[in-house]
Amino acid sequence: MIIAVEGTKSFQDYETFMRAMGVALSTPSETPTIEVWSAGPHKINSFTAAFCNSSENFLRSQGLKISFRKIPASVIEQNINDVDFFAYFSSRREPNSRLVGAAQLADVEIGIFRV
Repeated sequence: MIIAVEGTKSFQDYETFMRAMGVALSTPSETPTIEVWSAGPHKINSFTAAFCNSSENFLRSQGLKISFRKIPASVIEQNINDVDFFAYFSSRREPNSRLVGAAQLADVEIGIFRV
């Protein structure tokens, strides 16, 4: 399972981020490996790394392995058909990113989380 994450610089709400990652993990998957790709910015990458580190032991006890990779948005866009869930984080009045549009075109399940 591949979860792609992207956000805006103004997004700062860790509680909303954690709730979103719970939604992402509830996406059905038959693979025992969860890859989380983060396209930034810095705060989103930090949230993603913290989530992966804090959930690693629990997921391992469930027979799952989680890994975190910081990658450019262009790599996610090129591999969008491999993504199982795309999470996008922003403030209320900010527009969606180009990756949101690419995920919609590829029929990827999308979660848009705004505060």
